[in-house]
Amino acid sequence: MTSATLWRIITDTGEEIEADIVISALGMFNDLNYPDIAGLDAFAGTMFHSARWDHGHDLTGERVAVIGTAASAVQFLPTVASRAGQLHVFQRSANWVLPKVDETFTTEQLEQFRNDPLAARQHRWDVWRRVENVITFSDPDMLRAAEEAGLRNLETVTDPEVRRKLTPHVPWGCHRPLSSNDYYPIYNQPNVELVTDPIVRITSSGVVTADGTERTVDTIILGTGFKTTRYLSAIDVVGRGGQRINDAWNDGAQAYLGITTAGFPNLFMLYGPNTNNGSILFMIECQVAYVLRQLERMADEGLAWLDVRRDVMERYNDELQRDIDKVEVWQAACHGYYRTPSGRIVTQWPHTMAEFRDRTMRPDPEAYDAHYGVPLGRL
Repeated sequence: MTSATLWRIITDTGEEIEADIVISALGMFNDLNYPDIAGLDAFAGTMFHSARWDHGHDLTGERVAVIGTAASAVQFLPTVASRAGQLHVFQRSANWVLPKVDETFTTEQLEQFRNDPLAARQHRWDVWRRVENVITFSDPDMLRAAEEAGLRNLETVTDPEVRRKLTPHVPWGCHRPLSSNDYYPIYNQPNVELVTDPIVRITSSGVVTADGTERTVDTIILGTGFKTTRYLSAIDVVGRGGQRINDAWNDGAQAYLGITTAGFPNLFMLYGPNTNNGSILFMIECQVAYVLRQLERMADEGLAWLDVRRDVMERYNDELQRDIDKVEVWQAACHGYYRTPSGRIVTQWPHTMAEFRDRTMRPDPEAYDAHYGVPLGRL
């Protein structure tokens, strides 16, 4: 690392990259989550994680086990059910799956949008307002209406026992909110079985549940998601004094505005800690605009680096956790991906998107320690 280089990045392939500023988009959904099941490596058939789909493998007519029924599985299970000869769906806990509002625009509406840009903009703001009113989970009437919609959607399942097993026992919003019009109907197909007995082990030929039943399968698909509380896991990040970011975050990831963390100058993150809510596209746009303002400041003032003050970051995160504690549905025991082992929620933003926009737009030069001149080498 040269004396004029602030950062050295070592990728998972061993490649070294030197940089003065790092802007990382390696937020959530990087590390695959594999279930802790005995014998997982013993299976002799085909096994893959849904995020590393084996597109060369044909499921047609096969006996398939899918482990997991959350966001990923709700999306791919209808397609798997249409191809598999027999499908066993292993569910740990039932999720709320609301109807998906997916109406096609009429020819007249499309023509109106083409001829009247204000009409399209008005429609966008109507969608915005609906989302803004939902994402704080603070309106009891809205929460009740969501659960009623979920129960109506569940009525699609004709078998009352299967419907009972699919009925959630936690408040809507405790798990990640899901929407689908195609998920529940698969349980009416004769080739689909819902299994709620816990898995105890995997054998070379199938899946064994706590009741002693072994279901022989050709393929196992792990729809078990990601280690969502881990951030920047794809690169090795070392800050001032040689501190590694994994050590700095041993109690859970935290950052100022979810963008930058104390002790790691010129490190800016997109989709960082506590920025997940509403439209992530909009949230990232706010983060990009904020980072650009910091870069412009550095260029205008001749700064080598910016490092958010630790007291500012800690005060921000203490307030954030207090606000998170007020979101009642996130406090229910539902094995949500939001929370670290220490108990801190490190993924969710507890306010509206407008509130995040406003906070990231405020000038905050006093929040940073700044160094002028030639970029430092080793800090």
